[in-house]
Amino acid sequence: MKLKRLASVLLALTMVVGMTACGGGGDTADGSGDDAASTEDSDGKTTLTMWSWSPITRTCDKMLAAFEEENPDIDIEFTYYNYDPEYLSALSAAAASDSLPDIIGLQPGSLTAQYADYLVDYTSYAEEEWGESWKDNYPEMIANQIQMGNAEGDEGNYILPVEAQVITIVYNKNVFDEYKLEVPTTYDELKEVCKTLNDNGVAPLFFGGANGWQCVNVFTMLCSQLDTTMFDKAQAGEIKWTDEKMVEAMSNFKLMFDDGIFQTGAMSADANTNGTPAFVSNSAAMMALGSWWCQEYTAEDPATTVADWDFGFFYLPPVGTAANAATPVGGIDFGYGITTNCENPEAAWTAIKSFSSGAGIQACVDDVNNLPAFKGIEPKNEELNETLVEQYNGFSEDLNEAMNQRIGEPTIETALQNALAGVGSGELTPEEGCQAVQDAQDAL
Repeated sequence: MKLKRLASVLLALTMVVGMTACGGGGDTADGSGDDAASTEDSDGKTTLTMWSWSPITRTCDKMLAAFEEENPDIDIEFTYYNYDPEYLSALSAAAASDSLPDIIGLQPGSLTAQYADYLVDYTSYAEEEWGESWKDNYPEMIANQIQMGNAEGDEGNYILPVEAQVITIVYNKNVFDEYKLEVPTTYDELKEVCKTLNDNGVAPLFFGGANGWQCVNVFTMLCSQLDTTMFDKAQAGEIKWTDEKMVEAMSNFKLMFDDGIFQTGAMSADANTNGTPAFVSNSAAMMALGSWWCQEYTAEDPATTVADWDFGFFYLPPVGTAANAATPVGGIDFGYGITTNCENPEAAWTAIKSFSSGAGIQACVDDVNNLPAFKGIEPKNEELNETLVEQYNGFSEDLNEAMNQRIGEPTIETALQNALAGVGSGELTPEEGCQAVQDAQDAL
């Protein structure tokens, strides 16, 4: 297998910026620059270039190995990046220099919309493979996210879903057992659980407020407790972000800080560098994560709590004024798109089809990296913990009823993240936060 790993993110970025400065690639009117184009070796093999931040490297190695074993005539040269800012910066620079690789990793909505002009509409390939009703292979909400963010009138399909996710609260059973805690089903119970944990110096619901995705994930949970349609309606302009229910959800978000549900200093914490180590070492009791947490089990040298799989999941109980617990919230975790630079889109389609529905995604599922977006795929790895597999397959079932978590417009995504950061830190009132998002939407 040909794998082109980064020696360092900085080196990769320097190379990309260098291509921008000297105009590498981009010599042709159709966007097929020399640096990124697929090639054919002297032995007749096709080599495709691919960039992404997901799946994680160990899973990606298995995914590519499974694909190349079935397709020995195609090699993938893969470059891995951390998502933010490395991957986003590399994509931006490569697009500017017309040197994007053949295949790029994408999130639905704002990221796909940002690069739609550089992507191939793969509809004809999908229809040839699966028929005109090919989107029936995905849960309805996943299918709807494929075109999220498309310009008005654009019926193209640019992101092929690979993995999906469901967002929940993950809890550490060891911590709950130590302090004789039960999984909370009401907000009063959640407050009592968090008070006990705070009193004993344990982070209750660890919140990575420095990560915009953590803020949006919790906010969408809170929206689902009030109305499972209002998040999409606000994006579509059917209601305003200043709607009474939106302000209510934003107020409930602030309430979680005021009532000690999150740890002290939550808005400056990072979920990965601060939260995960505390969580696996029994220093934090809960985290707002989800189905992707399962991938910790297949790490090369997991923490004892992970190896023993001392974790459970529950949906956030009704917060503040809400009457209902959070529904499953989620959607496409990531997918892949074929760029217009690709000189062999048929080979690229063969690759991303495998990553979505074939040997590639089966390797990811066996690594419990995250949920398969394509229906009917389950782990075949017999070495997995039985409880873990039950939880994993349960999440796949929950996808069928999940509420959309994604945002189609980049400007709104940024505005909402900024508003939640302001409300969480106390710099904005819930009303002001909602108004800021509406102002961004009005300006579009």
